[in-house]
Amino acid sequence: MKDEKYWETQLPEPHILDGIAKGTQLIRPPEGGPKAHGAVGRGPFGQLTLMGLLQMVSLGERLKEELQHIHDHSDDDDDDSQFVNKGRLFTKDQPLHPSRVKVMSTDFPRTIQSVQALLTGMFTDEEHDTPIDIDLQHTNNYFIPDPQPRQFNEQLSLESHLAQRPHLLEKEEELKHLAHRVTNELEGHLGEGAEGVSFGIGEEKDDTIEKQPLSWPQLAEMLVCLQSRDLLPSTLSKEDVKTVTNHVAWRWFENLRHPVLAKAAMWRFADTLVDSLERKVNEGVSHDDNTEITTEDKCAEEPWLCIFSAHDSTLIGLLCILQLEMPSVWPEYGSALKVELIQEEEDNKVVQHWVRFSLNGQVLRCLWLPDDDGKPSAMVPLEKLADMIHDEHRLYEDDEESELKYSWRNGQLTEH
Repeated sequence: MKDEKYWETQLPEPHILDGIAKGTQLIRPPEGGPKAHGAVGRGPFGQLTLMGLLQMVSLGERLKEELQHIHDHSDDDDDDSQFVNKGRLFTKDQPLHPSRVKVMSTDFPRTIQSVQALLTGMFTDEEHDTPIDIDLQHTNNYFIPDPQPRQFNEQLSLESHLAQRPHLLEKEEELKHLAHRVTNELEGHLGEGAEGVSFGIGEEKDDTIEKQPLSWPQLAEMLVCLQSRDLLPSTLSKEDVKTVTNHVAWRWFENLRHPVLAKAAMWRFADTLVDSLERKVNEGVSHDDNTEITTEDKCAEEPWLCIFSAHDSTLIGLLCILQLEMPSVWPEYGSALKVELIQEEEDNKVVQHWVRFSLNGQVLRCLWLPDDDGKPSAMVPLEKLADMIHDEHRLYEDDEESELKYSWRNGQLTEH
């Protein structure tokens, strides 16, 4: 954007950033961080604003309330819930504490500051005496569906192939005038280098074409920021903002819904999630009720709570690879996808482990596994989720399955 000084005034003061960073330690790979992604930004752009920081502090406070059952046990007598401790993860006897939390983030200033702000809302100064590591070592490996460069050389080719499907081309043609109009109306707001920014699934720019509009993700980000501060040009309406942001979401979902691309873009993150759930289950199996757990054991204990700080593209990618129903309202900034591991017991014996997903409090059902009524399941067995994550997929040239174009198998994308 052009008015760099104005946007600098929207950023938190240095002492505020120092305050939320207190008690955290950033862990980067020895060889240094990844090459800067196109969405990192420069100067004040791509940074977390004070408004965003306060949103994340509030989210940390809300999650703490959702995760902790701090009432007396007598309260449970009137509770007909099927869940122990009203479904809360932490209790008075086993409280939420930094030692029980693992944190990972992409190595972007805004995602690091976001999770630091969240931890500030989640823990008091007294609880923050235990340092919390923020692991930044897997930005390109796990968290971003469109890393630069891609994890697989074939992924860009696959994205281009999927972007050429007729219904996508038809939609692009329908909205091409809007993209050019919005780009032209924003021209007075654009700073040097704005046209060179490129990021997103299927959004790589064709340098052979002159006078291209800004990419859809870039247009959406700019419009949302301008509208939130009443700076939207009078020639652009709230309906324009809604159309652009909805189209960005639709494009991402249409591309990442295809299982071959979903696996290529998000398999490592999904596999990491499932693996962490399985390790926690196996840890419980390795201890019986009579085992005395020492301080050393507690340090080696699998985390009770894993927090991943990433991007809206990460969120979309996870919804697609996990084959969850789409939220009724597109999530705002500061949204949280919750993945819960639930242990079912009968007569004090473990019967089954289930996984449940929710976005900002709305349970998202799994489209790939119907329940007894033939509807998408609100919870899925952990072992079936693990099997689904490792399923193989193929993409053919046409519906007749005559020519195999791409395949996903054993963690590898292949172009045929």
